[in-house]
Amino acid sequence: MGRYFGTDGIRGVVNKALTPELAFRCGAACGYLFKKDNNNCKVIIGSDTRASKDMLMGALISGFTYSGCNVEHIGVLPTPALAFLIDRMGATAGVMISASHNPYYYNGIKILTKGGIKLPDAKEDEIEGLMDPFEIAPAEKPGNLSYNLKAKDFYCEHIKQACEEEISSFKVILDCANGATSDTAHRVFEELGVDARIYHDKPNGVNINEGCGSMHMEELAAIVCRKEADIGFAFDGDADRCLACDSKGRLIDGDKILAVLALYLKERSRLKQNSLVATVMSNLGLIEKMNQNGINVPTTKVGDRYVLEEMMERDYVLGGENSGHIIFLEKATTGDGQLTAIMLLCAMKALKMTSEDVYDIFRPYPQVQINVNADDLQKRKLMKDEVFLKDVAKAEAAFAGHGRILVRPSGTEPYIRILVEGPEEKLVRKTAKALEESTDIRLSQLF
Repeated sequence: MGRYFGTDGIRGVVNKALTPELAFRCGAACGYLFKKDNNNCKVIIGSDTRASKDMLMGALISGFTYSGCNVEHIGVLPTPALAFLIDRMGATAGVMISASHNPYYYNGIKILTKGGIKLPDAKEDEIEGLMDPFEIAPAEKPGNLSYNLKAKDFYCEHIKQACEEEISSFKVILDCANGATSDTAHRVFEELGVDARIYHDKPNGVNINEGCGSMHMEELAAIVCRKEADIGFAFDGDADRCLACDSKGRLIDGDKILAVLALYLKERSRLKQNSLVATVMSNLGLIEKMNQNGINVPTTKVGDRYVLEEMMERDYVLGGENSGHIIFLEKATTGDGQLTAIMLLCAMKALKMTSEDVYDIFRPYPQVQINVNADDLQKRKLMKDEVFLKDVAKAEAAFAGHGRILVRPSGTEPYIRILVEGPEEKLVRKTAKALEESTDIRLSQLF
């Protein structure tokens, strides 16, 4: 993780960590590198619904055109739409202005290249080296700006064509998080014939993810029960993730969605190498369930970019995170919330499952996750602190190989994340509390 780039691009509070000046330098640096590889470089830029999108959009466009790249503005649309459209529109790269699940006062810059692939770490390091110190001279001929606000029409058709079963019999509740699916969800689900009741689809620039979406499932659960729906789906602000709740309002996380989709693909002999890629955050219950069904579960670091890298390197077709980033490499190179919802409905129809069956697909191990406030300097220092690392190792030893502990710095937020998982809930909670106290103590002693 570099100075500016985290696990999902550049992200921060607008006009503090993420300023127009920083966005300009990022655009100019990216444009400089892209222009070296392709003299006729074209970059497409989209955004979610945050109020700061126009300010950052203008700064990025200035940076790219400063370096001689042509830019096509494609408006508000999901991150996976931008990823799909890069090749469809003959672009060199795409840039998404979004902070995903974060509140409106955050924003971010995600850079994708051909095939909808996120930049490798080495390329991000190269961009950072050009951003600071900034010594890029303006191009002899500045780039041009054009607009194509109907580009997402191609994406909507692509998502509809991805549907593999007749799913019009389902009654579904959708929570759009006042984000990027506020328009597309209506078009996609209604044109597929799904009885879809859609909520939080009226963005005003500051209500994205506010008490809604995949980070706030309580209201969706209540609506599903009240409306007697078959299932509910919630997207995040840029719609690259999806979580669900069953007809009783119980949370269906990404691990359970992955389990059902893996079984669906395996039944159709499409689960290459009988493998499902997950991350170290996935529940041990998922791994046990998959192993019982002859499915391997290789794991990666946290971040859908690392899931995708593993999938592409090993020729796997399904992977994701328990947070709801699900990648179907047959159909997309990024997590796609709407695609995930449609594919889960297809799997339910084909496997004759209800949403309650999805919820019960496996019994998760007791798990506790805790976030401890820490800035970037604190994260770096703590994760190298021998005293703290010994505390973590001692806590993990108490599980005698029948549980696990994961302590990591968040790549997108100012937290140290602690995960404790094991077969006994009492020990899990006790261990998590002790580690939280240890983290607080060491941070106070180190700073």
